[in-house]
Amino acid sequence: MVHDPADALSSEEFDSLLEVGKGDDQRDIPQIHGERLVALGYALRRLGTLGLTEAGRRRLAEGNGQADISLAAHRRGKQELLP
Repeated sequence: MVHDPADALSSEEFDSLLEVGKGDDQRDIPQIHGERLVALGYALRRLGTLGLTEAGRRRLAEGNGQADISLAAHRRGKQELLP
């Protein structure tokens, strides 16, 4: 599935999604990653803890692959794909 470039996750954000997928065993992730995962519908916050949504589970199953873009390129308004 091809994602809208605005919905693409950096490798760090995808790692945070993986971490959220660990459930009770998850470690802390950067707040900005949690906010973005919630905004994209991949996670939701329950009682101060992030949990995966169905969309988040599907996203994990798809992997990050070529949808990975660098945050720096995204911030510059470019959509450069990483190898």
